[in-house]
This record gives sequence, C-alpha cells and structure tokens, in this order.
Amino acid sequence: MRDMELSLSQYKTQLGELLTARSHAAAFNTTRATYLRTRIVALCYIWAALCALWIPVDALLLNESVTTLAIFRLKLCAVLLFIGWTTNQRSTLNACRNAMFALVVSLNMFYMLTNHQLGYPHNIDAFSYCYNLLPFVYVVILTILPLTVKESVCVMLITAASQIYVDIQSGALLSFDTIALYWLQTVVGILVIWAQTSKLHMMLRLYRHATLDPLTGVYNRRMLLTLAKRDFENTRTKSRPYSVLLMDLDRFKRVNDRYGHHAGDIVLQAFTQAVQETQRKSDIFGRFGGEEFILFLPQCSADNAQLVADRIMTRVRDMGIEVEGVSEPLKVTTSIGISTSLCKSDDLSLILEQADQALFKAKNGGRDQSSTYDQEEDLIEDGQKRPWLELVN
Repeated sequence: MRDMELSLSQYKTQLGELLTARSHAAAFNTTRATYLRTRIVALCYIWAALCALWIPVDALLLNESVTTLAIFRLKLCAVLLFIGWTTNQRSTLNACRNAMFALVVSLNMFYMLTNHQLGYPHNIDAFSYCYNLLPFVYVVILTILPLTVKESVCVMLITAASQIYVDIQSGALLSFDTIALYWLQTVVGILVIWAQTSKLHMMLRLYRHATLDPLTGVYNRRMLLTLAKRDFENTRTKSRPYSVLLMDLDRFKRVNDRYGHHAGDIVLQAFTQAVQETQRKSDIFGRFGGEEFILFLPQCSADNAQLVADRIMTRVRDMGIEVEGVSEPLKVTTSIGISTSLCKSDDLSLILEQADQALFKAKNGGRDQSSTYDQEEDLIEDGQKRPWLELVN
C-alpha cells in the first residue's frame, strides 16, 4: 500500500512538472535554459536566412507588392537576428522564455502584415501559398523546444489568434475549407505539444538520474557539493554567514540488521521528508552517502543554524515510521554537526571539515544531539579527517 501511495505521489509530481515549471528545481531550470537558448538562437538565425532567401521567389511569383513584402522580410530578419543575439548573451530561463514569445509574436506579426498587404487572399495559389500556411509552419517548428503544457498552449494561442484575425478579415472564417484546416492544425498542435512535453519529460528523467539520489529524491553527493560550492562563493562575496549541518542517523546499521534493508530504505525516506519540511527554499539539502546527509544554510548565523538543528532533531525524534511486518512504529534519532563560516578567507572544504569534526563530537557525546564546531578544540586527529577538499574540488 505504501509503495502504491509513493507511486501515485510520484506520478502526480511528474504530471505537475509537465504542466508547469513552478515546481522545477533551480538547477534543472538552468539546464533547460541552456538547452532552450541554443535552439532558440539557431531557430532565429536559420529562419532569418530563409526569410531573406525567399525575397527572389516573391519577385518571380508576384506582380505587385514585391517591394513592400521584401521590406517586411528584411525587417523580420533584423528582428530575428536581434532576438538571437540578445538570447545568446543571457542564460536564465526567463530570458529564454521571453525570447521564445518574442520570436512567436514577431513571426505572427509578419504573417498578419503580409496578408494585409496581399489583401487577405484565402485561395491557395502559387503566390499566396507560403503566406496562408505560415501559422501551420510556426506551430511545427516549435517541436524542437522542450516546453511545459502551459508554455506550449500559450504559444499556440498566439498563433491561433493571429490566424483567426486574418481569416475574419478575409471573410472565410466559417468556410468549410477553413474549418477543415483548423481541425488539421488542432491535431498537429496536440502532436506538437506531446512532442514538446516528451522532450521535457526526457530531460527531467536525465536530470534526476544525474543529480538526484534515486532512493530519497534529494540531491546526490556530486550535485549537492556542486550547488553548494557555487552558492557558498556567492554568499561569501557579500560577507554574509554560511552554515552547514552534517547529519547522521544514529545506529542505522541496527535497523538494517534487525528489520531488513527495506525498512532501512523507508527510514531514510521518512528522514529526508522530515528535513525537507523544515528547510527554506534557498537551502540546499542532499544525501552525502549511506545514512549521512548535509543541509547547507546560506545567510544563516550560528544561532539560527542551532535552531534549525534543534527543530530537525525534534521532528525526527517524534517520528513513528510504519514498516510493513513490524508490529510497532520504528523510532530513530539523528546526530548533527554544525559549522558556520564568517570569514571571507574560509572555503567550503574547511567548513565541511569543521562540521565533520562537530558531528564526531556529537556522536561521541551520546548521539541524538548537535554540536557546534569550536575552533579552539582539536576534535579529531589529522589522520581521521575525511578528504573534503578533494570532494569539493
């Protein structure tokens, strides 16, 4: 039953991630932004080139409006090149979204202006064929972008609004041919949204595989330290405190030995959920390995870090973890080592080592407690220290 509930919860989470980007992790947004940026830039440059190359075709097929259409095309080329250039200078997801919508709006403005210049032709002949079917092309070319359903629908609505406007002006909105074309474009639009969300789903799966711990769903060691190093550097340059909580489940091996590894997995999942319920959005939490976890607290003083540690220990201590086949809920505790950086000369490897030493003191002191690193104490001999510097670097 518990596995079924977890599967249902994971399904709802994944569905929510495909519908909107609201729940996407910051690290994944950065990854998707890079992916979107390269494709939007390439799309802008390629479409600008194709747009300019079509000018001689208009000159051969059209008897009038050639000059005006050529001006429209050159202006569109300039706008697309500008969008491509500015997008290439930025790396945020919002910047990529804005570029995508600017691209779509520009293309549809070109579609409306050219149809106005041509007198809103509804018949499909040699000179108007490429202009009447532009919305269809605009929808298809966006297949290469990994978008959420919300983003895809917004893009489709922009194109649909421009096409409806042109069909109203041409007087052919309710004609059989137009309705048939709308039906076809709706089918194509659904397939395009499916393709876009499939790309997004694939990216999310690859992201989880590369950055998340498969059991608990929190950051794995590699991603945890990568994000923390970048976050620590940003905080240190602003001369703000940065705290680290290194947590270890007490006597976790006994849980595995007595109740089995399945029970141990459930305990780890319950523990991570308990910690996540206490953390802020700016905090970075992950599994370092085994039963050890790290919580990075940017802009958090030593006193506040102690409050966070107390809150976590209380929440974990009060948990009653239900395990199938075990008559009574399991009770666990955690020991926490705390370290806070206040100096610009500190580095992440140093405060991690200090947190490790503080954790050693907490466990030697009887477990189910926290300990804050004291610089004046030599808690562990040099030979017993773990190589944090190599892990961070």
